[in-house]
Amino acid sequence: MGFALVDLMTGGPDYAATAEQQEKQRQQRITQGTQQINQAFSGFTPGFYQQRAQAYQDFALPQLAQQYETNRNQVGFNLANRGLLASGAANKNWSDLARSLGQAKQGIADQGISQAQGLQQQVEGQRNTLLNQLYQGADPAGAGASAVQTAAGYAQPSTFAPLGNMFGQLANQYYLSQLINAYRPTSYVQSPPSYSASAGALPPVVYGGSQ
Repeated sequence: MGFALVDLMTGGPDYAATAEQQEKQRQQRITQGTQQINQAFSGFTPGFYQQRAQAYQDFALPQLAQQYETNRNQVGFNLANRGLLASGAANKNWSDLARSLGQAKQGIADQGISQAQGLQQQVEGQRNTLLNQLYQGADPAGAGASAVQTAAGYAQPSTFAPLGNMFGQLANQYYLSQLINAYRPTSYVQSPPSYSASAGALPPVVYGGSQ
């Protein structure tokens, strides 16, 4: 108490003003670091995630096309081998194959969106972690460097696992045999056209994530 009075009387250190100045400088460093972090993550827009969802479709659809051709040929062979190309069984088989194709295409579109959303959650979670570290350490240079490195890693193209068997049920020979044997020839039917990766428009990928 005596020292405080002496300081005031003699014009000694003003600790309150010093603390206030230090806090002001700390807030300035936090503001600077926040700007650097946000700048490093500025490329992760809704358009970025939409492109990631589309990238998965571009990766998976050609594989789906190959699977469709394989299963289409198998269905045609089984029908022809039993003399049922002109039958109700053929109509049922082609209908099931077309339905499975449509479901698979929708599943691929949904999976692309799901992967993009998962990536966004990871990116936002890491950005928030860096911001929390900045608030605690008030080190804008360190926060900025970490943000640039982290963002660069997430900006790399995604690696996708090969597409699983999207026609597993139809490819099951027991299922096909039971289905075919339940019918007898009734009328002539045409086999469906070949499928290509660009055939049949997929629903557009609409990504509603926030920055």
